[in-house]
Amino acid sequence: MNAPEPTTEQITAWRNLLDAFAQVSASWDAAVAIDRDAGPDEGPTSSVPEPLHASFARAAAETSDVLTGIAEALAEHEADGTFAEVARTQRAARDAWSSAHSSSSG
Repeated sequence: MNAPEPTTEQITAWRNLLDAFAQVSASWDAAVAIDRDAGPDEGPTSSVPEPLHASFARAAAETSDVLTGIAEALAEHEADGTFAEVARTQRAARDAWSSAHSSSSG
């Protein structure tokens, strides 16, 4: 049974998600480069201001939930189980991020 053709709205939503991931990746690379230029003892986590820690924990928890959904969607369309394993480990990561966010926000 073949899957139905995606609608224009669905394709747009998936492309927007891919664009958002590209922007997150580029922003992370820029943060790493800035911290690397700041000195040898600096790293991407050393310059995150403490007032932003809870916000980053929330954002990471939300993003981890998105990654879990993507892995589960990909797992539905595979035969060898590769994405099923990714989905399993991503669910564990999502749960860890959610717990960390709960701890940091309250």
